[in-house]
Amino acid sequence: MNFNIAQWPGGRVVIAGVIAVVIVILIVIASLPLAVSSGLVRDRLERDISAWAGHNVSLGDAPSLDFWPTPTIQLDNVEIRPATFSEGDPILRADSIVANFNLFSAVLGAPSFSEFKLIRPTFNVELYPDATSNWSSSSGDLAEGVAAAVARDLALQAGEDIPATAIIPDSAALGVVMIEDGTIRWTRDPGAAAEKLTAINGTLAWTAPTAIARANITAIFRGEQLTVTGSTSAPLLLLGQRSTPVEIKVASAPLNLDFKGSASLGSNMFVSGALQFKSASVRRALEWSGTDIKPGEAIGALDLSAKITAEQSKAKLDDLIILVDRNRGIGVLDVTLRDGEPPLIAGTLAFNTLDIASFLQAFTPLPAAGKDIASTIDTRFLREIGLDLRLSAQSASFGPVALTNLAAAARVEQGRANFDVGDAAVYGGNLIGRIALSEKGIEGGVRVQLSARRTNFGELYDALGLTGPLPRGIGSLDVEVTSPYPTWATAMSDLTGKIDLAVGKGVVPGLNLQKFRELARTERFFDFEQLGEVSGFAFDSAHFEASISDGEAKLMTAELIGPVQMISLSGVIPYSRSSLAIAGVVGPKPPPADATAVVPDASLTPLRFFVGGSWPQPVFSPVTP
Repeated sequence: MNFNIAQWPGGRVVIAGVIAVVIVILIVIASLPLAVSSGLVRDRLERDISAWAGHNVSLGDAPSLDFWPTPTIQLDNVEIRPATFSEGDPILRADSIVANFNLFSAVLGAPSFSEFKLIRPTFNVELYPDATSNWSSSSGDLAEGVAAAVARDLALQAGEDIPATAIIPDSAALGVVMIEDGTIRWTRDPGAAAEKLTAINGTLAWTAPTAIARANITAIFRGEQLTVTGSTSAPLLLLGQRSTPVEIKVASAPLNLDFKGSASLGSNMFVSGALQFKSASVRRALEWSGTDIKPGEAIGALDLSAKITAEQSKAKLDDLIILVDRNRGIGVLDVTLRDGEPPLIAGTLAFNTLDIASFLQAFTPLPAAGKDIASTIDTRFLREIGLDLRLSAQSASFGPVALTNLAAAARVEQGRANFDVGDAAVYGGNLIGRIALSEKGIEGGVRVQLSARRTNFGELYDALGLTGPLPRGIGSLDVEVTSPYPTWATAMSDLTGKIDLAVGKGVVPGLNLQKFRELARTERFFDFEQLGEVSGFAFDSAHFEASISDGEAKLMTAELIGPVQMISLSGVIPYSRSSLAIAGVVGPKPPPADATAVVPDASLTPLRFFVGGSWPQPVFSPVTP
């Protein structure tokens, strides 16, 4: 049986009636825009923004309405002026604002808005010492919501009943705001240049007073593009300077930062949570951040994670894991901002491996060396940071020199920088030392003090790549040199000081004294290679003491005493030119003071000679046959 409504009695009348109703509804809907007053929508939008912000709002007088696909209104020449000084500069100026509104509410004369778009807005922010700003207002739905949320939180924290007056308006939330090509200008000092975030694009979403507020924007800061995402579950409390759960991520080429924890803003600022920080180049990150600290070239990638606790003027990094140019360390750091003094970084770091040179270079710029540039080097970093670090490393290196079990300290304070090696194992012995840098004292230069004990100098020479007739054995070394220029501007010829080397039983490889005497009888000149490489001069003790100045080392004491023979040297080594100017004597070992007189061995007659040429290939010239 087929069903056909048209065959019912009066069926055609029903169909015609339904069609007529549908047509009427469509006509009504189509005519709704004709019933919307653009002036009414504009005035309501202006009042809503003003009521929310608590400031004076001015929108353009030529609204543009669009009803497809969503009813929107666009107004140009948007301005918000501070309520306390309405004649002052606008705190916000935008080319246009576009707002979505409900069509039926607009027909009824009370339009409601859901989403906003600010086109080319400029936010002007002045931050004051009392933690307020030119955006602060004591009136408005937002201010009322913040005050109510804080009152409710204080009551909950104290275990008291929530005040009946602590009512949060539904209109306290921001809504959804899209920003297109925006700018934020802010300043803390009226006399200082404003900082800027430009090319801001993104969305701020806060749909209800108790809803999570989220931000997702991109911007350009000091020429670098960055992306900022963040959220808080209690935005009213955050604005009310109460501790609130916060998550924030900053991604950029110079650095990446990720924080998850709690934070409060204002004069009692407090931050606590998990922090991760990554930078492909610390130097670039510091320059981008605007700090005046001049980092060195060597330190590159930095990766750290820690539990951070921070207040207004200090921060502590616990459970710190830090990776500096593939050097992984753990420890604790404290950062303190001091009035009238540079910030202080103090703490303890333990590394598996540590490159001491790159660590020092992280705090000093490193141009070429020499007197001509010394006066042009900026040493302000000595006054712009305070450092008090205790360092340890299972293995460390200073250039080609390898150390183990290093215990050291680095300090920068009041125009002085010290790097102290409290103890380190080096080639079977131990090392202590200090590198001191100063703007004042030591003529604003550097002092280096090193002491090595029970050290295998053969292994040390090999590590340094030193060749030639050097005394190899176990011994001690004391070095104390100064320069009138900082370390990065110091050439070898700038050093002044002394060196003292003492070695016990050892050998000078290739120094065959029998062959030496034979060549001295027959040759006017001969070089070190002619002595052969099979044997060397075995000595019981060796002692060298030299003073250094003007690129030369003057030998004060130079003796190698063997079982029956000894070598004595005197003269000057112009090491800046790798040349030699030394007089020497090979003769019998002096008898002990209490020994009886012995007949000298004729074969050990003293032989005088001169050493010239250049290191490590000296040329010998006998003075007496």
